[in-house]
Amino acid sequence: MSSVDAEIEESIKWVEARLAPVRSHIVYRHVEVAGDPPPGPPVEEAGLHGRLVEALKALGIGRLYEFQYRALEAFRRGRDMVIVSGTGTGKTEAFLLPVLDRLLRSWTSIERPYALILYPTKALARDQLVRFKKLAEGLLGFKVAVLDGDTPRAERSRIYADPPDILVSNPDMLHVGMAFSDRFRRLVSRVSVVVLDEMHVYSGVFGSHVKWVLYRLSRLARDALFIGSGATIGNPGDLGRVLFDREVEVIEGPLRRRGAAVHVFIDQGHGSRWTMAAFLVSALVRGGMKVLAFVDSQQMAELIARIASRRYGVRVGVHRAGLSPEMRRSVEEEFREGELRALVATPTMELGVDIGDLDAVVMAHLPRSYSSYIQRAGRAGRRGRAGLVATILGDDPIEAYYLRKPQEYFKQRPSPSYVEPGNREIARVHAAALLLQSGILDPQGIPAALRDALGELERAGLAVRVDSRYYPKWRAIRDFLEAQASLRSSGPMVKIYEDGRVIGQRELPQALFDLYPDAVYYHGGRVYISRSLDLTALRAEVKPVDAELGVYTKPKYTVEVAEIVPLDERRAGPLRLVYGDVRIVVLVEGYIVREEFSGSLLAERDYEEPLRWEYWTKGVATVFPNPGITSPTRLLSAFHAVEHTLIAAARPVVGAADTDLGGVSYPSGHIVIYDSAPGGHGASRLVFERFERVMELASDILRGCRCEDGCPRCVYSPYCGSGNRFLSRTAALEVLDYVLEGKVRRIREPPMTGKPLA
Repeated sequence: MSSVDAEIEESIKWVEARLAPVRSHIVYRHVEVAGDPPPGPPVEEAGLHGRLVEALKALGIGRLYEFQYRALEAFRRGRDMVIVSGTGTGKTEAFLLPVLDRLLRSWTSIERPYALILYPTKALARDQLVRFKKLAEGLLGFKVAVLDGDTPRAERSRIYADPPDILVSNPDMLHVGMAFSDRFRRLVSRVSVVVLDEMHVYSGVFGSHVKWVLYRLSRLARDALFIGSGATIGNPGDLGRVLFDREVEVIEGPLRRRGAAVHVFIDQGHGSRWTMAAFLVSALVRGGMKVLAFVDSQQMAELIARIASRRYGVRVGVHRAGLSPEMRRSVEEEFREGELRALVATPTMELGVDIGDLDAVVMAHLPRSYSSYIQRAGRAGRRGRAGLVATILGDDPIEAYYLRKPQEYFKQRPSPSYVEPGNREIARVHAAALLLQSGILDPQGIPAALRDALGELERAGLAVRVDSRYYPKWRAIRDFLEAQASLRSSGPMVKIYEDGRVIGQRELPQALFDLYPDAVYYHGGRVYISRSLDLTALRAEVKPVDAELGVYTKPKYTVEVAEIVPLDERRAGPLRLVYGDVRIVVLVEGYIVREEFSGSLLAERDYEEPLRWEYWTKGVATVFPNPGITSPTRLLSAFHAVEHTLIAAARPVVGAADTDLGGVSYPSGHIVIYDSAPGGHGASRLVFERFERVMELASDILRGCRCEDGCPRCVYSPYCGSGNRFLSRTAALEVLDYVLEGKVRRIREPPMTGKPLA
């Protein structure tokens, strides 16, 4: 047995020993060992400039990897490209070496900055700056600088006056700078190469924003070459075409991380998954490990840290969106230096921010996509040791599916990334920014989505049309853009106040589900009660409560489909699918109270008047047939269960998080699955395109469950607005079998009637 094998076996036995007292166990393990990528030519034979060859040798690099050499050759041919290679395999060098080689060969004739390298966060950009400076600046003498919101004013002035050879920034800075600063526009108009690193992050709402930011940049730097780089992109060619608005060459390296790791699936046991996650993190810390835990919910991150502290006496930090930059930087520093041994995070820590040695990653549930899983797992064992990756599986349809077929999970390819360029909310922001950036716009020279948005800006009093051209109303449009500065959201932001002081913010519609009156809200390690939520003023008032509260709340709500505007249509067997703009009405009617540790129901409350909010998004609609069910209640339960299971099945098929998609079903058989983000983010478009596979997986989930007629492992949803009432697994299976087995050729579509269920 090798030393790596022995280390892995020891880790597994150690974990099993800790799980036994809480009546849990490892249900599956997967060992991953990956070596170096396939080799390419020695650096002397790659056609690199002599000074670059010597610099690489000084760093101990004597040979390129094969995929790095292919990227170098594509760059020399002037090809826009997307580089896809696993964590720690040298993808940064794949785009950096061609840039440095070109700089060395043409330095005197190149206008600076030559290359603009973009990272999704300021922290990651500054992390990578150290790496760039070591090679580009320390060994080759090129200037590298960061320009972002934290760059001091004096340093900004120096950059504008004497630009570096390589400029490092982020899409947020690019968005604001191009709109508001003439000096910034002149600076970026000079770049010849634009690199979008960590490209897998640019999916959903963020990707839809960045698509238009890059379009605006391309109007300034008209001849720039575009390069994307990422570790986990399931559709790199498609994503490159959408984001860059041009054809791209795909350069693929090895998809797996370099090094060794043992992946274990752990049964949730008898408590809640949050208690199990807190226990496991605490046990690993007490065993001397440094642990990073992941969840997708901000509130659950706070809850796990709270349980670990109260029940197990282990301090666990929290890293999530919504916290101040100062709080996030402080916890990163503590974790990196080892003063903090455990951290629970939302996807904010998926990226490669330096957090030092890391022994283990704990996932409280399967993440939104297999790509996210790869990113999270890649954080463990990256310093020459085998990493432990532990994932808790419990009462969830997809997790139950992979408990039955665990081998299938690790056979997957990275998930596709999705972007919705037609998001009207996002297009309106960037039409305003482009108008401010240009000063005057001819609508005939821009894409249709921005052209339509210009008309909306005119009707809103933010722009004026004279003859065939648009001009900005300068003050009004600047105020509009300053209020819409975030590239991570498409909906309005609700500010959260404690005693007149802003402590955070939450995007709608999620704010509606987190901050309804009397909701228990976790923030910065503290527990609050929401006193009020004003959807007109976009203001929530909260008050701190006793740390020993011991309960959490969930909203009771209904969703109605008020209108569907078709954009596309196709058939999936006998079903007619319609994809289009969907107007959603959300009504929060009350809430339920559950015990913090067990999740047991304690109380239900109803409001006298529901909270109401409506918005437009994208979605896919269809009508399922009645297979012959005579009971109206059973038929309602069938369609509602089909809706829940389709959403669950869509998660692995399209790479969506469980909160990315919403759904609503009607007694008439109408089912609508929609993007949760206002304007849409692209996930429902993939559901529309892959609906047959979604139905097949939904059928497998229903058929594989051994419950009597419905449970959390098949048809229940933690996000069900009706408390998982009116759900039947067997009736849902009848409906899907009727469609999938070809028992009906064409479906008569009745009007959408009856009270909807979400």
